[in-house]
Amino acid sequence: MGNSIAFLKLMKQYLCYNTFMQKKLLLLMNPYSGVGKGKEYLYDIVHTLSLGDYEVTVFPIDPKNGLEPDTFVKEKGNEFDMIVCYGGDGTLNHLVNAICIAGIDKPIGYIPGGSTNDFSKNFEDNLTVEKICENIVKGEEFAYDVGKLNNQYFNYIAAFGAFTEISYSTDQEIKNIFGHGAYVMYAIGTLGNNLSYRRHVVIEHDGIKEEGDYIYVGISNSPSVGGFRVPYSDNMKLNDGLFEVLLVSAPNSPIDFATVGGDLASERTDSKYIRTFQAKEISFSCDKSVHWTIDGEYAGEINEGTISIIPERIRIMVGKQKKSS
Repeated sequence: MGNSIAFLKLMKQYLCYNTFMQKKLLLLMNPYSGVGKGKEYLYDIVHTLSLGDYEVTVFPIDPKNGLEPDTFVKEKGNEFDMIVCYGGDGTLNHLVNAICIAGIDKPIGYIPGGSTNDFSKNFEDNLTVEKICENIVKGEEFAYDVGKLNNQYFNYIAAFGAFTEISYSTDQEIKNIFGHGAYVMYAIGTLGNNLSYRRHVVIEHDGIKEEGDYIYVGISNSPSVGGFRVPYSDNMKLNDGLFEVLLVSAPNSPIDFATVGGDLASERTDSKYIRTFQAKEISFSCDKSVHWTIDGEYAGEINEGTISIIPERIRIMVGKQKKSS
């Protein structure tokens, strides 16, 4: 009898200890991303994360009703051992901005639920939601570089020019119906405007000055942008302390524009229209109003500024066999 009582006391102490020591996880859910399947996945996501010995707190992202994750993460983020988001690359962008602005140093998880999920292709391509959640709670940390455009942070791309407005200008309801195809339809519908786009830009990096009329300027940290492979991306790494810069000079005629497209497709390094280089920091100034996009989100009108890199700022949980470097 005495042994039984002692055993029960020991079990009570063990259970109380485990309950007290259980790790806490914040899950940001964006049910509107991609084709809007977040609600269907919610139980499986919470269940799998909980099996990893995490106490899961769910914050629903609903901007129409004032439920924005940024403020909550800034105020409460340090109370959790890990912060995970379900949504598209824009949802991840909001999380990373909140973490960087608040100075939070916690590992994150990303469950891709958007239309293209560019950034996730570096880690978890073609995996089920359940497997991604398992990798988040049982995988390894991978630290990757983050970019900063003036006072805004980004994971994999800062750009302006032809077709860059597609990601944030395409109607969410259309994206929910057609997924990535919605971007293609928008691109076709705005082809005329994109063909005539040009901005005069001065770019300085590493003591070098680039100046010209450009149809596209992109600073990237990922081999996939907009669902398509980035040219010259073979040597890209997420943690090498460098960004890949792509400058596309503005063509003077439809024939020249076709030549530009061919040069990009064939990854020609000797093209008079294409300029690529690596840099840690880039300063720029434009002669006209420029609409920037970062990670598919509208970043505002920015005529001049600096883009810098923050080495290995974010720690993301990934599968042990799929860790990118």
